[in-house]
Amino acid sequence: MGKNDSGGSEDQSSVLSPGRRRFLGGAAGVCLASTVGIGSVGATESSPGDERWRVDFSSPDSLSDPSLSPVVDGSLFVNNDAVHALTASTGDEEWQFDVGETRLLDSPIVSDGTVFVATDVPYTSETRDESDTAVYALDAATGTQKWQFDAYDRSVAPLVVADDTVFIPRQFCVYAVDAATGDQRWQFKVGYGVEDRLTVSDGTLYVGDSEGNVFAVDVATGEEVWRFDVGTRLTTELTVADGTLFVGAMGGWERYGGADMEYYVSALDVATGDERWRFTLDTATGEDASSSEDPKIEFVTVEDDTVFAGSDECYSDSSACSSLYALDATTGEETWQFEATDSVDTMTKVNGTIFVGTAFERGGDAAVYAVDADTGTELWCFNADNMIDSPITVVNGTLFVVNRIIRSSSPDFEDAYRLNALDAATGDEKWNFVAENGIDSLRFADDTVFFSADQTTVHALDAGTADSSEESETTDTEPDADGDESAASRSNAGEGSSGETANDGSNESRSGGDENESATTSVAADDTESDDGAENPEDEMPGMGIPAAVTSLGGAGYMLKRRLERFDSNDS
Repeated sequence: MGKNDSGGSEDQSSVLSPGRRRFLGGAAGVCLASTVGIGSVGATESSPGDERWRVDFSSPDSLSDPSLSPVVDGSLFVNNDAVHALTASTGDEEWQFDVGETRLLDSPIVSDGTVFVATDVPYTSETRDESDTAVYALDAATGTQKWQFDAYDRSVAPLVVADDTVFIPRQFCVYAVDAATGDQRWQFKVGYGVEDRLTVSDGTLYVGDSEGNVFAVDVATGEEVWRFDVGTRLTTELTVADGTLFVGAMGGWERYGGADMEYYVSALDVATGDERWRFTLDTATGEDASSSEDPKIEFVTVEDDTVFAGSDECYSDSSACSSLYALDATTGEETWQFEATDSVDTMTKVNGTIFVGTAFERGGDAAVYAVDADTGTELWCFNADNMIDSPITVVNGTLFVVNRIIRSSSPDFEDAYRLNALDAATGDEKWNFVAENGIDSLRFADDTVFFSADQTTVHALDAGTADSSEESETTDTEPDADGDESAASRSNAGEGSSGETANDGSNESRSGGDENESATTSVAADDTESDDGAENPEDEMPGMGIPAAVTSLGGAGYMLKRRLERFDSNDS
């Protein structure tokens, strides 16, 4: 079905000179980006927030918004109407691969010189046929198809590439496919349905189902090692760190929460599946407790022997709601609790500071908090208006986050989306960029931030991070492949290991090994590693102090959004 077209296509995309609106922190009004010619990013003279290039995917037949991979060996890979390979320094198209009438899902994964993408048929298609769903492996240098695997039913989570294997999560099973040949190695069936992103660590695949079960599967054979019934339903992705699997769950009366429902973090022994400890939120508020109280655990991530968990907002005044918890990873005992103003959905840790985001991809009191990692004390707070719309990424002392702003609520509703670059030490704004219809897929390399905006355009802006030497961390990107896995806020998300340094200036090689992102959120700040999976303890994955273990397609944002939609539909 796929068709390769090297050298670009005038019909599909065009590189445009800078001209997109941006706003500089502290400046009044709208400023035009300098009209810099297209050329080497390193050679272009620009100021933070200036546009270096953009590519407009103007095809009216596009079936999805542009979704970006991290930069790998100087190339940025984009899923849109087709798979496009762009030169990261100029935006020039290197090749494109056509997938016909099907829709590309999530972001491309790049591992060991190969680009992996998954397709589906849009629900609006008059000829929808689940047999049209497929996974493609493309040569990263040329776009030539290496193989195609037809999966036969709809995808429910991003692909994961690890241990020379592509793991394909479908509705009721997981396929394991040889990454080099596309041959199926095995198929593992779960209960009612695969739940969220897969996690691979130390030769074992971990997967949850919609009935609250967690399965450990031998990567080599596809045989079940153990299973554990965590409760009524999982509410987070699976995070593996130091021989323990951590997951958020709920148990009890599912539809209405309240006193009969429990929300908790469970820690399981990865070798046996035995539960080591369980931390349960204290939802007791007396005899008048609201029956709609529902402080679900939104994410679980591990950083430096500490487990961090965020809880949902509630309709009561229970202190268990809208909080970030710090727990001892060995015992599960609470170290501290930070109470926010809305659902705590995403976080990343850099050095001794935790950056927390609320109201992720849903309207509310959105904010970004800087919190002392040892004490839980608030350091500063940034008002993010109505909604946070990306994981939090910190690169060399600058924090990046997208939020939705409400321009008018009456007589006509009007909103916009803003990419904020903040001083990570103070929360002060350095610059921002505004788009009318969404900003997605933040990626970083060579002092440049790449993203898609307005559903049609890929932008490259001067990130303003070149002169800083501070350590950086992010929340939703693709991590490493053969190490312990962890999940962070995406998230996850997007989407590196906690506490790792991200050099915003080094590209990762296409021939680098299975680099994958773990089950939860963090993005590698110098997200020049789409080969996310190399055995490198320095790979970025928020919420982990260990090497990332799985390269995944998509990010924390994808999974957080899917969980939110699922629970909203269940509660309606």
